[in-house]
Amino acid sequence: MAAASSAGSGSDVRSTTLTRDLITVGVFTALYFVVMAVVGQVGSLIPIGQVLGPFYIPIICGIPFMLFLTRVQRFGLIFAMGVIVGLLFLVTGQSWVGTLLAVVLGLVADLIARAGHYRRWFFLVLSYVVFAIMGIGMVLPLFFLRNATIASMQKRHSDAWVQQIVNLTPAWMFYIMIAMLAIGATIGAYLGRAVFRKHFAYLAPIAPDAAQTEGNA
Repeated sequence: MAAASSAGSGSDVRSTTLTRDLITVGVFTALYFVVMAVVGQVGSLIPIGQVLGPFYIPIICGIPFMLFLTRVQRFGLIFAMGVIVGLLFLVTGQSWVGTLLAVVLGLVADLIARAGHYRRWFFLVLSYVVFAIMGIGMVLPLFFLRNATIASMQKRHSDAWVQQIVNLTPAWMFYIMIAMLAIGATIGAYLGRAVFRKHFAYLAPIAPDAAQTEGNA
């Protein structure tokens, strides 16, 4: 009887943990994607804003993502967020390449965070940088399916607007955008930590770097 009771309690704990993890992933994925979509839409009102999106979007998205990381204690949650974001890319009309990148980079980001036991600050920052680079999937068609993408833009924007985009995105700009994503994500990670400390300390007992300090003690 005692063994059966113990097994039942263990099953209940696992079920509760799984439910909590699913809720956490769902809430923070929705928050992350909404922030990314809103900030991206506002920035895309002007051509230069759209081109600079890979820099400023991960800065703002760093707030919900780093807050999400304070809730992550086991492998799979970051990967699950990447899969859901990738599916949302597909649903919102982005290239399937963006979805593939989201899945692959979500997995890599999770593995990196796990290498730091989900608490070492360097690994958390690197995890977010890798995760954020999936954003390059949204602009891939502009560089590798350029004629079709420009034709699609011309249906929604003026010729002058489209020409500015063309002028601002020579082939080498693709690599600059990857660098912007990495730099923006690094800034976003520190911004997320700063906001977490100031406004959201009650949501988790230990901030990412504080946990590292305790682990080294």
